[in-house]
Amino acid sequence: MSGEGGGARPRGLGFALRDPLPWSAFAAAGGEGEALGYRAVFLPEIAGRDAVAALAALAGETRELLLGTGVLPMRSRTPMLTAMGAATVQERSGGRLILGLGTGAVGRGALEELRRTVRDVRDLLEGRAVERGGRRLRLALPPGSEVPIWVSAMGPRAFRLAGEIADGALLNWCTPERVVEARAAMARGAEAAGRDPDGVTIGVYVRSWVGEDTAAAMRALKAAAGEYAGYPAYARQFEQLGMGAEAAAARAAVAAGRPDEVPDVLVHAFTAFGDGARDRLEAYRQAGADLVVVYPVAAGDPAASVLGTLRGLAPGPFRA
Repeated sequence: MSGEGGGARPRGLGFALRDPLPWSAFAAAGGEGEALGYRAVFLPEIAGRDAVAALAALAGETRELLLGTGVLPMRSRTPMLTAMGAATVQERSGGRLILGLGTGAVGRGALEELRRTVRDVRDLLEGRAVERGGRRLRLALPPGSEVPIWVSAMGPRAFRLAGEIADGALLNWCTPERVVEARAAMARGAEAAGRDPDGVTIGVYVRSWVGEDTAAAMRALKAAAGEYAGYPAYARQFEQLGMGAEAAAARAAVAAGRPDEVPDVLVHAFTAFGDGARDRLEAYRQAGADLVVVYPVAAGDPAASVLGTLRGLAPGPFRA
């Protein structure tokens, strides 16, 4: 097996797997994504599979695919447990892990807590001891190769923090214009910390769909957009991007059980849909995203829909 290690800046197209597919379909999607030329797979950690355990299993069924957590909420595990899981995947995959960490649903002071978490996890993975709760902790089996740590980032402060401390940032529900802003803010953060801005990767999740049943797909994308518009952090981001009124309408529509009333313009602004999907993905790349992550939204049969989107958007000219 081979991997790029922490010093590489992966480019091209990745993909995300979120839908609760049976393991056979889940593993098949991972293997097919690799065969299609995608550079990386990211697993959001939701109320389904443990992302670290699932990546360790996928490591044995793939050879070149980078394996990302996208992302682990920092309070879902202690830094030691996070490092232990990361070291396991890194070892099993031959150095292909991207460790994505995020704040999760927390309030004031969350970014500073994320800074400390990234520092402690990196120290543990690199064989150094950390102090936690009055105890001195050290990983017994560090992976022996650098694990790139990415952070989820939504606003200017988070973008700057990513430039200061992380190997990459993972954006979500944003426009290409937001990628431009993120790149500039990350560069400022990196320069302030004495780091090379070119060493920080930008990945961006883009909800995507291609297929035949456009009506079903639009319903699924509207439901997803309305769901995220109900989260305060995403509501703020939508507002900052000039879509505050549309996001408010989306929240109200989903709360009333009428997701079909989510404004079409909100979906088209933040997703890659139908015949224009490939051009939309290219717009994110042109804006400065190194790794554009196709995030299939299932319409109809989940496994068939996810695979259909991955096949329809297979990298081709995007592959680095």
